[in-house]
Amino acid sequence: MKRNVITGLVLLLACLLTGCGGTTETTVEKPTLCVVLKAMDSVHWMSVQDGLEQAAQDYDVSVNILWPSNENDVDAQNTILRDVIASKPDAIAVSPCDSEQVDVLEQAKDTIPCFYIDTRAEQFDFPYIGADNENIGRLAARTLAQEVENGQIAVIMGNNRQSTHAERLQGFTEELKQYPALELCTVRESETSSYLESMKCMKEILQAYPEVKGVFCTSALMVLGAMEELDKAEAVVKLVGVDMQSDAMSGVEDGKILALVGQNGYEIGYQTIRTMVQYLQGKDIDHNVYVETPVITQENAAEYLEKYLTERGEGND
Repeated sequence: MKRNVITGLVLLLACLLTGCGGTTETTVEKPTLCVVLKAMDSVHWMSVQDGLEQAAQDYDVSVNILWPSNENDVDAQNTILRDVIASKPDAIAVSPCDSEQVDVLEQAKDTIPCFYIDTRAEQFDFPYIGADNENIGRLAARTLAQEVENGQIAVIMGNNRQSTHAERLQGFTEELKQYPALELCTVRESETSSYLESMKCMKEILQAYPEVKGVFCTSALMVLGAMEELDKAEAVVKLVGVDMQSDAMSGVEDGKILALVGQNGYEIGYQTIRTMVQYLQGKDIDHNVYVETPVITQENAAEYLEKYLTERGEGND
């Protein structure tokens, strides 16, 4: 009797281990990817988040998306990064608030695959997913030059410590050299890249350079601020901005903004997850994964606006 009990316990244990079906089921954990953005205070970053989440679903990975309160909160972003690194995810993507202060990534570079999303830094040569920002600046200069034959041109740029804005300015100024009749009269920095600060910059430009004929703004939020100030001042100045967001594209459609050099935030987010997954699978990846940067004008704004809204489930049926 005692032997039968022992035999029964052995059989029960074997049944529990094998699931009573003769095979052992194992649970495979999904790869965990962490993405640290600059902020979530603009349509651009919301679009990036949408792309990240959709790609995570499509590629069956877990993604943790984190960000500080605003694009200038470098200390908060570095604290987030330290916590992320300590959690030992399978890969990290970061959009630096300050491209010159990414020392914290030293803790991860030899143990965790790292990537730049949207914004890069020179300190570590990680793969980058985003727009070719120098080319954005060049396209903006060409677009303005087609409409403004001669005279003064100004720039309202975002935080110079973020490589996106610095690279756009660099591309713009280099391309503008091809048009000697155009004079770059001033560059105003909007440190927070905000709507209100850009209004202030536009007001200062109009006061100091009343003959200014064109302004390049290095984001959509800033070009909307400049547009508002021009409306208030009843001034006619050609505006070129960057990004794809519905209110800015509507401004192009209405003729208040000359053009946008588009970068699709959704595509940046999606391609980031795709690239990280491919790397973890041992596949070859490009060191720079660039998204398209079309020039959106009044002639094609409706088409791009409809596509943008459809991606977000807001388009017309």
